[in-house]
Amino acid sequence: MEIKKRKDQWLQQDDDRLAQIVLQAVSEGRSQLAGFQEAAEALGRTKQACGFRWNKTLRKIHEKELENAKSQPKQMMRTHLKQALTSFDQLSEAYYELKDEYDQLQHNYSELIQWLETGTQFLKKETSE
Repeated sequence: MEIKKRKDQWLQQDDDRLAQIVLQAVSEGRSQLAGFQEAAEALGRTKQACGFRWNKTLRKIHEKELENAKSQPKQMMRTHLKQALTSFDQLSEAYYELKDEYDQLQHNYSELIQWLETGTQFLKKETSE
């Protein structure tokens, strides 16, 4: 494991990158801690330093963005759930249509077999007489 040097000064670009990484992690449904870890690797700092900077300074600045990022995974989940339910309904409908057709074909097949057996018996009777 690589030892990270302490860097006390946070530049604006460091703050921007930290905020971007944390907000992206949250919007993808991962935790802020995962964002801190990713930011630590990108910025060459510890995850604790990134977490402290986020919680002490940046969280207040990016509060609305954080709330929006938190709602994105929920919205995606709802969208996927709606799509899954729609697909399930369509598959169920197709299944029942196919089942009805299958049942009708089975019925027709049984009638045809019975008709053929009746015809065969009739022919046997006719030829034996």
